[in-house]
Amino acid sequence: MPACDTGAVPAVPEVVEPAVAPDHGLDLERLSKVRQLRPHKVVVLDCMCHTFDDVERALCRYIPGMSRARAHAHAWEIHTTGASVVATAPKEQAEHYASGLRSRGLRTRVEEDT
Repeated sequence: MPACDTGAVPAVPEVVEPAVAPDHGLDLERLSKVRQLRPHKVVVLDCMCHTFDDVERALCRYIPGMSRARAHAHAWEIHTTGASVVATAPKEQAEHYASGLRSRGLRTRVEEDT
C-alpha cells in the first residue's frame, strides 16, 4: 500500500560555507591574459560612400590572408545586409585590423565573439 502524504516538509540539511575560499591553484594573472585572447569579430558596416573596389582593396591590405574573391564576397554582404564579419582574432589584433580599415574610411566595429 502506498505511503500517505502527511503534508510534513522534509528537513533540509544546512549548508555551511567555508571560512576561507579554497585555493585551486589558479594563476589570476595568467587567467586575465587568457581572457584577453578570447576571439573578437571585426565587423565592417555599410556606409554607402565606398565602391566595391575601395572595400576590396582595404580588406586585402589590412586583413591577413584575404583574397580578392573573399573580399568581393564581403563587399557584397556589406552592401546587401549592412555589415559583414571580415575577421576573427584576439582582441588587440582585431582592434589593429579595424584601425587599419578605419584609416581607409570604412566604418568598423569590434565585438566579442560569443
